[in-house]
Amino acid sequence: MLFNNREQLQTFKATLNASMVADRRLDNVLRILLQPGQADPNSAEASRVYASAATVLATLTNPLNVSLLSTQILISPAIWQNPDGLRASLRTFGVFQSATLGKIESPGVVLGVEDWLNALVRGANQNVPRWKHLLLLGAVLSADQERSHLPRITRGSLEDAFCRAVNMSLSRNVNRDDGLEADVLSLVLSHAMESLSRRAKAQLNYNALLPFIIQSIYYSQEGFQSGYFLPSIDHDIVDIGGKLAWPSKSNSFLELQERTARPLFVAMGSLARLAAAAIKETHDILAVHSLLDNLQRFAQIMSSQWRNGRLSTIPASEEERLVNEESLKGTTPLVWQILKSVLFTTTLILQELTSRIIEDPILCDRTNGPFIASKILDILRSFYFITSRIGPNGFSSYNFVYYTAIDVLSLHPQRAERFFVEVVAPREVGVIPSSLPDRLGDLYFLNLTESIGPMLSPKVIEEIVIPSIQPYLLPSGDATLHQQFEASHSVMLSIFASPRCAEVGARMLPFYVDAIFKAFPSALSARQFRLAYSTLVRECSSPQPISSLHPNMVDVLHEILCERVTQASTQSLPAEVNEGSVGLSEKDVEILALVDSLPFMEVEVMHRWLEPTANLVNAVEDEGSKQRIRERLWDVLSAELDVSRAEVAVRWWSAGGRELVLFGGGKPARDVMVQSRL
Repeated sequence: MLFNNREQLQTFKATLNASMVADRRLDNVLRILLQPGQADPNSAEASRVYASAATVLATLTNPLNVSLLSTQILISPAIWQNPDGLRASLRTFGVFQSATLGKIESPGVVLGVEDWLNALVRGANQNVPRWKHLLLLGAVLSADQERSHLPRITRGSLEDAFCRAVNMSLSRNVNRDDGLEADVLSLVLSHAMESLSRRAKAQLNYNALLPFIIQSIYYSQEGFQSGYFLPSIDHDIVDIGGKLAWPSKSNSFLELQERTARPLFVAMGSLARLAAAAIKETHDILAVHSLLDNLQRFAQIMSSQWRNGRLSTIPASEEERLVNEESLKGTTPLVWQILKSVLFTTTLILQELTSRIIEDPILCDRTNGPFIASKILDILRSFYFITSRIGPNGFSSYNFVYYTAIDVLSLHPQRAERFFVEVVAPREVGVIPSSLPDRLGDLYFLNLTESIGPMLSPKVIEEIVIPSIQPYLLPSGDATLHQQFEASHSVMLSIFASPRCAEVGARMLPFYVDAIFKAFPSALSARQFRLAYSTLVRECSSPQPISSLHPNMVDVLHEILCERVTQASTQSLPAEVNEGSVGLSEKDVEILALVDSLPFMEVEVMHRWLEPTANLVNAVEDEGSKQRIRERLWDVLSAELDVSRAEVAVRWWSAGGRELVLFGGGKPARDVMVQSRL
């Protein structure tokens, strides 16, 4: 061999020396790989074996040695003769990924990147199980995420081989009998999917892939395990000093702690996105229905397992009183972390499904649309014990799924009502359940009723909804029922607003008016009372249907309110109920409720009540409160009335209303601040 200069000669010698060193290291690695158990993926010492294998693989210059080591890594007793097959698979994936990155960064002069890759892939021969080919091919592709380092033809060939291996694995294990193969397929795809080109992604069999991913996420021993990790917690819960305790050294806690570090569990976000991609591309309606059936079954199992555990009896607001400090800070946050992961993963999957429903006319037709929407709402109902913990408004994806399903279901009122009666409605109406899970079920029912109520028949409203919400309408000494209390009032107001329920609403009106006056200020905040009262006035005024059944109801409401004002307290409201009305009393808030309702009255009714309203304002003794109510009255008269009401208000203001509001009907005082304001 002739060299043109001294530099080329030195480069060759250095490469030759490196090759000899790599060959010696290859012998050492091969010797270790042939010894069973030497590369246990859970052993810290074995990490050096995987690191050495990756380094040697990247520096080999003989293609035969590259293929040899590649094959040995895929079939080595040291790696694969251990019980933790998934972690061994992930470690193997990491070896090929690191080796590929190392070769790309230092290509060498003896064996180029393309030749090295060809030799590496030849190592995945007939002696290697087909599913293990995914580890090698997926690792190489994921190492070049930017798709810029590998030659285009080589990358195309690798992508084709990878997609063929995926589809063959899907077809061979159609019954998903081999849990490890299904988990490896899902895990590798979650890492490599972003590295594939559009052309390659189009080759995947998404109809067969979707159930594989769902199986790995929800039913695999490496994933959420069908929700059966919850009963083990209950076995280790004990009573210490009258409080529940879940010791940090208990077997169930240690097992859950180890589970959260498992490869599949760590990759749940990527797996959810992979499932979403499969949903987006699948064209098999049966695959979509199968997905929903699996999610529904899992949600019901998990809800049942949670209901039977002692942790389900503890409201979030009572944890400090009922759970000991070690468990409160050390152990119970772990189970909630896992449960939140379940909810977030499911929501991401359902988000893509609801997007498909909107876009696909087949999924949104008379047959599929209400069926899919009702199943989604049922899944969310089963998970509501998790949702209520973080709040349904905690993340936008949940709201998108929830309200989209309601919108789809609302297009089919009969199906919606059947779902509501058969699935969502409480088993016992008219009573407050004793168990916390049932109370949370009632809260989901109340929240759903507020949205779905307008499409329900008056019979269902009268026989199911009203008896179910009546126990929650009156204030309770139980602080854990406050959310149900607020939700029941929202449902009641939505019933009054529904044209279909005018007769039912009219019959319930006296009871509800009495309920809101009893609830304020002990349970309803100032803002809630003002909103409830103005809503009642609006729904009892023309053109709402209730006004034709009770033409004088607004006057009756105002008379009741005025009677309450004369008896109301003038002490400032406590901080927990003033809610933006700092410094105002019960009497002040009730007068403000009357002022807020002025824009919703009929013109003649409003005209009749302008003077009594002004008299009530002037009856306020505290000057600061009186000034604030005057300002609110001015805001209503000047900015919140429509043309016809504003015309009446202007005439009243000019014909003595101004003096009545500012000076109580007497001679004008020299109050420059008030005059300039009003």
